[in-house]
Amino acid sequence: MKNFIYRALIFTLMVSVSATALFASNSGGKKQVLEAYELRMNGKADEALFLLESVLTEDSTVAMAHYEMARTKHYMLVGGGSAGIDDVIESINRAVTYEPENIIYAYYNAIVRFLHAYMAMRQGPEEVKSRISESCQRFEKVLEMKPDYHEARMYLVEIYGKLPPEMGGDSARAAGHAEKLIKTDVFFGAMAKAALAAEDFDQPGFWKDALAADSRNPLLMKELGKAYLYEGDPATAEKYFEEARKADPANNILVLNLARYHMMTVRRNRDLAGEELPLAKKFIEKYLSSTPGPLVPLKAYAKGLLVIIERFSGNQAEAEKLQAEATSLDPYFSKASGLPEMLLFVPPDKIVRHYSSFFRPF
Repeated sequence: MKNFIYRALIFTLMVSVSATALFASNSGGKKQVLEAYELRMNGKADEALFLLESVLTEDSTVAMAHYEMARTKHYMLVGGGSAGIDDVIESINRAVTYEPENIIYAYYNAIVRFLHAYMAMRQGPEEVKSRISESCQRFEKVLEMKPDYHEARMYLVEIYGKLPPEMGGDSARAAGHAEKLIKTDVFFGAMAKAALAAEDFDQPGFWKDALAADSRNPLLMKELGKAYLYEGDPATAEKYFEEARKADPANNILVLNLARYHMMTVRRNRDLAGEELPLAKKFIEKYLSSTPGPLVPLKAYAKGLLVIIERFSGNQAEAEKLQAEATSLDPYFSKASGLPEMLLFVPPDKIVRHYSSFFRPF
């Protein structure tokens, strides 16, 4: 009996030690994942990728490492790297496999699946509808896990509400999700109403009324500013963007929407370059000097916008200088026309509360 008790105690101790070692190993892996994230935030995506690969070589089950690997590949993809969307999907699938109930990974997986479908939309293959269906199923899964994840529901409102039926659109489902948002959250309820409104809907008036009811809400200030941009009134948009920045300094990136607005105006009418491009440049420089200072990848992206302006203006020497500065900061800075996807800049252990429309330029 004593020998049995002794063996049982030894076995329990061994299991305890093994579990402790595994926990320490996973904790160490997660610490390295956070270090990889910091490397990417400092413009060192290649080093981040190498560190993540070493974590997964040591322990292939660290879900956070697969998640951050997916986001690093995603970031490099937008920045002209060799990674493709299938590489991103492979990594996030593994994260979800090892931690299927992790809401952070589930939400990102749904967004990546929609990005996959969105890329196919522009190419026109027949599988678009099936990809949209898969993305929507994953957003629905997120809502099963966390019913108040309003950002996930807002994507469903837009996907079902904006796409034609042959691509997966479903006006009834869009209305159903919108109604849930209207009942549960003031801001996202307003977002859903605006997203499903008719084309002649008075967006500035709508958001102005919403802001009157909640005058200190920077989210409403931001949307009102965007509404004025769509109306071709950048001066009023700037006013509300500035109010949003004062309420929350992290909104300083809204200044880049003003820069992009003036650059897009030139794309539509090249004759306006002499008037519009100096304004765009002014807003980019304002962003670069703002507080808090931009993250390195966003600083490099802003300088990349300046490169476009200088090249268009015929200032090749200045453009090359700025290109070198941007590349030295971060060789994978976003080359996309829209603002970088902010969910890529949230620490890997934090729930993403960012939402950005795939259907609107601002």
